[in-house]
Amino acid sequence: MKKISLILMTLSGFIVANPLDPQNFIAPTQQELQQNQSQKIDDLKANSFYLNLDPKDINAIQKRDEEVRNAFDRFSQKEINYKPAIRPIASMDSINLHPYFTTTILLPKGSIISHIDSSSKMAVLKYENNAVLIRPNQDFKIANFTILYKLNDENQILNVLANFYEKNPQDFQDKLNLVYSYLNTPKLDDLEVLSAYVKEFGSLPKEQYSFIQIGDISYRIVRDEKYGNIMRGGNKYRIDNNTIYR
Repeated sequence: MKKISLILMTLSGFIVANPLDPQNFIAPTQQELQQNQSQKIDDLKANSFYLNLDPKDINAIQKRDEEVRNAFDRFSQKEINYKPAIRPIASMDSINLHPYFTTTILLPKGSIISHIDSSSKMAVLKYENNAVLIRPNQDFKIANFTILYKLNDENQILNVLANFYEKNPQDFQDKLNLVYSYLNTPKLDDLEVLSAYVKEFGSLPKEQYSFIQIGDISYRIVRDEKYGNIMRGGNKYRIDNNTIYR
């Protein structure tokens, strides 16, 4: 009797779990039908979109996608200086630009810009009061900007040589500046900067790149055997305030 009961229980369990039971053939609900229909419509729309794409549009989308990907792949917090690069005002200077970013130039407080001439066409070139916004075109390589402005009722001029920014793995300090801020402070000559460094630190710079803060301005001292113009202690040095970090 026990064996028969066990067999009946086993058969009963098998019957309940049988996938061919009528209860497993219930018609789908209205919500399930709508979900399936919506999925089919979305698939058809996606297929139609890809089938109707013009090959030129595909190339443009791929190119834009590559540009965006390169923008994020090539730049990070390590390559971009988000703080203003502080520089003394002068009649000539050089900066770096990149087509992915808009660069701001701030002339000394109280300056009023009257005209800007660019040797190359820019995607963005706007100015107001003492501020300039610049973003180069995608094919940008080099350009010269002539900025005419008035400061303390005197006409002034700033010639800026702009180069395409490329990361230099040999110089980890060389960053892309997004803001260049100029102060109405006279720039010290190279020998004065080097003398100030020796006085401050008690020796000549020992690293290839050394920095000293004088007033509001940072100066970079570079050991450069090729272009250095000051010979001291058997080394040639040049003073470069074109890459400054506050």
